Order: sequence, then structure tokens, then C-alpha cells
Amino acid sequence: MKFGNFSKAICPPPPPPPPPAMCPPMPPPMACPMPVASPCGGYAPAPVYQPAYVMPPSNDCCCQCNRPCHYRARARSHGARIFSAPVAEVEEDPTCNSQKLRALMEDNITRDPSISKRAIQKAVEEKLFGKYNVICAKGDFSYVAYTETYCQTSNDDVTCYAFRPL
Repeated sequence: MKFGNFSKAICPPPPPPPPPAMCPPMPPPMACPMPVASPCGGYAPAPVYQPAYVMPPSNDCCCQCNRPCHYRARARSHGARIFSAPVAEVEEDPTCNSQKLRALMEDNITRDPSISKRAIQKAVEEKLFGKYNVICAKGDFSYVAYTETYCQTSNDDVTCYAFRPL
């Protein structure tokens, strides 16, 4: 066909595009590591990190005995410990480390251990907003308690020990 000085040529269709590039083959799956055989037969489990055991603070005491009370606590750290000394035992008053607790106990101790323990526990829990254990007795008693807040006080007949459990 001719249009003026131009002729229209019919061209063949363009060739199809080349196929997409092939992806590289997937790597073979990694083999699971074999368990380590223990010398006693069987397999040993993989080692597991366990932090060092840290002894909780404890108060070891007896009233009316020759052995003095002892309080062992961890050094308290507030915030980062980057520049602090290693954890060490801190010596505190082994019979009472809370003046508020001591005052409440002294206000509520009577000559009767049963009445004293209940009155002390009620007053302490109302004023110090926490659960406290209270032990009162006439004569000697001995105890060990895991605690950070504790107090032992006496009148002429009765000795009481109160502590906030961890």
C-alpha cells in the first residue's frame, strides 16, 4: 500500500522476551548437630547457663541464749552496678533493722504472747502496708528467717520477733 511517497510495510511481530533468569539452587539443609556422647553412655544434654546462686538475706537468732543474733544480707544496689564493688555481706543490727517496726511492736507487746502476736501483726500490717509474720513467746526460742525487714523486742516476760517474708 502506498500513501503519498510513503509505503506502509507490514512488519512481523517482535520476538517473545527471553525467559526470566533462573534462581540459583537452594543450599542443602544444614544438618542438626549430633548430641555429645557422655562417657557413661547415652547422650549429655547441651550445657545450660545457670546464674550463680545468691543467698537470700537471712536473720538467725535466739532470744535469751548465749549465742548472739546474726544478720547476713546482700549488698543493696540501686541502678547499674558497673562501677560497684562485688556483692558482699552487709552487717546490720542483728535484732532489729526497722525503727518503725520496733516502735509498733513496743506499743503492742503485752505480758501475754498470744495477745501480743495478734496485736503486733494487726498494727504492723495496717501501718506498714504489708504482710508480716510475728512470733511471741515466754522464755527462749530460736529462729532463722529469710527476710530483709525484721525486729525482735522484749518486755519483762515476752519476746516477740516480727519479719516481712521475702
